[in-house]
Order: sequence, then structure tokens, then C-alpha cells
Amino acid sequence: MRLATVFALALVLLGGVLGVRALLNNPENLSISRVDVQGERKFIKDTELQAVIEKYTHTNLYLLDTDALEADLETLPWVRAVNLRKAWPDQLIVSVEEQHPVAFWGKERLMNQYGELFAADLPAMRGIFPTLYSPEDKGREMGERYIQVKGWLKGLPLEISELTEDEGGSWRLKIKPEVLIGNENQERRIERFKVGFQRELASKLGNLRRVDLRYTNGFAVEWKQSPIGSRGSTGEVAGVRDVKERA
Repeated sequence: MRLATVFALALVLLGGVLGVRALLNNPENLSISRVDVQGERKFIKDTELQAVIEKYTHTNLYLLDTDALEADLETLPWVRAVNLRKAWPDQLIVSVEEQHPVAFWGKERLMNQYGELFAADLPAMRGIFPTLYSPEDKGREMGERYIQVKGWLKGLPLEISELTEDEGGSWRLKIKPEVLIGNENQERRIERFKVGFQRELASKLGNLRRVDLRYTNGFAVEWKQSPIGSRGSTGEVAGVRDVKERA
């Protein structure tokens, strides 16, 4: 008698489970009625988010393809990451993390605070954000290098507008003027530049076109216009030792 009762209860439970499953397998039952989009959004367009979300939410939470929806949303411009949460019976919560740009990467991409590169443009920030670039897409490394070089230049009235690395690993710095650093002894070269800048160049900043630090004992300066008494458009900085040979 007891065995028959247990068996009957099992059948009832199984029937209930199958009934609920049949109910949920119909997308019209308990269909998603509310989508709550969360997260600060400065650049992401809500209309673009909604257009993607609507492609997936004509169903219920049980049948919703969350992986596909997340992946599709993360292809949108300015979206770094998406997290979906189901609030039964019929609410979907979409948490969106927006990209936070800190620098331009070349001419066509931006870099976020994690050193990750993403495709977007922000014309209003040209000339305000620095531009970084490496042919190997070393975003995080170049970001750390930017902070490092900025520390080396501390104390000088100079803002870095561009820091790039070429295929040979040579650094190029633009601070109005452009500064060629090379691929070795970067810190020592910049320290030498700081000394020369403070002694000779600070008052002539507006006339500087380019500074080349790739020398053993000094650096060369290219002027926009030749200063009076100079030997031409390119010369050595006094008090820093003469430029003799490339390092």
C-alpha cells in the first residue's frame, strides 16, 4: 500500500514537472514583459541596445538565449561587457558596462583604462586625449609606458600628445615639439633632456620643432626658425655636452 502511494506521488510530481516544462516551452506563456537596462551610459545609444534586445525577447525567460544576446550586445560600439539576470517570472535585467576611453590608439581606435583596444571614434577629444600606438597592439604595455614617461617628465611644463613605438621598438614622443627617444636607455635620455630643457630650452619652447635624444652624450635640436647665432636649423644644446655619436 505504501509502495503504491509513493509511486502515485512520483507520477503526480513527474506530471507536474512535465506540465511546467510544456508550459515554458511555449514562448507565449510567461513571455518577457519588462526589460530593465542598468549601467551608466554616456556614449552607448539606448536605441541600439533596444534594437538588439527586441530580437531576443519575444519569448520567455526559460527559452531566452542569454549567451547569444550577450554576445550580440557586446558587438555594439562602446559596449565593453554585458551581464544578464533573470527575475522570474517575466523580467530581464541587462547590466551594461560602457567603455571608458583614456587614449586614442592610432587613427581609428581607442584604448580603455585596462589597456584594451576598441573600435570607436571621439572627435571632440582629439588633442585632449593622448595618442598611443604600437604595431603589435600592446595596449596595456603602451599605457603603462605612457604613465612611466609622464613620470619621467614630471616638473616640466610639457604635456604628452603622442607616444608611439615603431616595428624596431624605437619610441617616439610628441610633446610639441616631437622627441625621438630610441629603443634603449629611455629614462637616462629623458633625464638628460630635462636638464637641457631647464637650462636652455624652456624659454624657446615655441620655436622647437624636434629633439633627438638618440645620442651618447647629448641631444640634437631642430628649430622651426634658426635662433640668432646658431649654426643652422639643427644644433646641439650647450651645457649638456656636445652631440658626437649616435647611441
